[in-house]
Amino acid sequence: MKIPANYIVAGILLALTLSPALASAQTAQDTASYYDGSSEPTSVRRERMRQYRQQSTNLSSLPDTANPSVFIPVLFGVGLKNIYPNFGDPRDGGARTHEGEDIMAVKGTPIVSPTAAVVLRAGDNGGSEGIYVYTANPGGETFVYYHLDRVGEGVVPGLVLAQGSLIGYVGNTGNASGGAAHLHFELPDSSGNPTDPFPRLNAEFSLQQKMDYLTTIFTQTADVRAMAQFLVTNFRSTFTSAVNAGIIVPAPINFALLSTPAGTAPTSGNLLPAGDLELGSSGAAVTALQKYLILANSGPAAVRLAGAGATGYFGAMTKAALLEFQIAKGISPANGYYGAATRTYIAAHPIGTSVAVPPPTGTTALTRDLYLGISGEDVRTLQKLLNARGFMVATTGAGSPGNETTYFGLATQAAVIKFQIARGISPAVGRVGPATRAALGSL
Repeated sequence: MKIPANYIVAGILLALTLSPALASAQTAQDTASYYDGSSEPTSVRRERMRQYRQQSTNLSSLPDTANPSVFIPVLFGVGLKNIYPNFGDPRDGGARTHEGEDIMAVKGTPIVSPTAAVVLRAGDNGGSEGIYVYTANPGGETFVYYHLDRVGEGVVPGLVLAQGSLIGYVGNTGNASGGAAHLHFELPDSSGNPTDPFPRLNAEFSLQQKMDYLTTIFTQTADVRAMAQFLVTNFRSTFTSAVNAGIIVPAPINFALLSTPAGTAPTSGNLLPAGDLELGSSGAAVTALQKYLILANSGPAAVRLAGAGATGYFGAMTKAALLEFQIAKGISPANGYYGAATRTYIAAHPIGTSVAVPPPTGTTALTRDLYLGISGEDVRTLQKLLNARGFMVATTGAGSPGNETTYFGLATQAAVIKFQIARGISPAVGRVGPATRAALGSL
């Protein structure tokens, strides 16, 4: 029996986009196991960390006293105003609690060591933590980094790290798969008991330090040009601030600043890539395509891509969103490949900024930061504003127009990310802070 072609395409799309993390993301249950870190019992993880330290060498190089102040380990796009306490939040329906600090950030952003350290373990054991790095730190402490996109180049057990040395890159692996990229950062005490990292995450690296650390990272990365384009596309203001302050920026960044146009948000077709793109492609061209697909919002695959953000890497998530877009627009062949037919369609259908819509009446003002897991009438207002401006929280059911809720779930976060990308707000991580509130109020 011959299977109709549209059945085959639909099957491929379903396989690529299926992700339980985004199903009906407006309920508290949907986020109960999201951003988990590890689901292992604390006692098991404590013993495992003790064994890591016993098996490691070079620990004598570390100071005996712990650093009371810990620098934010995400090198770009995250400052003190961008983090909030989430240690102790309930997980698995209250069966356990969150034992770290989730730091939302753009996928692929470098993570560096806040202190001198020695790498204890690095890899991916297929568990809930995803790709991970454990380091021994001053004062007998162990720092834990979960859900990485990949481990930093050359980061292996026994490696001695200076402050600012590369750990890895922000991702969403393990039980964060399919959701917004972030770093799950743990700071257990010398006995392995979990402690709240938030009070100690009270320092940011200076611009000079960031440029110095990045210079070293460029000597490690395999694709210097792609990384420079990615960083300039997402964090241009950081580098222009450094230049204006008379700080020497790495040569690849200088080149990318000159070659990568400012304001790469896809508001017209001519900002989108001219060449073909496929699975495995990377760089600013992929970032531009991803932003277009997020704004096009053709279906669940686009929502999933919005949750991860425009990373500059063409992976399965981008292919699924592109395939979904091609099917929705009748582009043939619909195969998830960015070629001539898709380029022609996009060039003829640029996505402009949203038309101004009066704010909904009878709503609560947005006066506080809003983020995943928070509740209140101001969340309902946020959903109404997003829906009214075309950044749909949901098309049917909870969160859809007329059915807005008071809970900030994954679908709300994805809609906020789409709005932030469209308005050029960085970092576009789905947290509603002063810049996003101001942008929502200005329309």
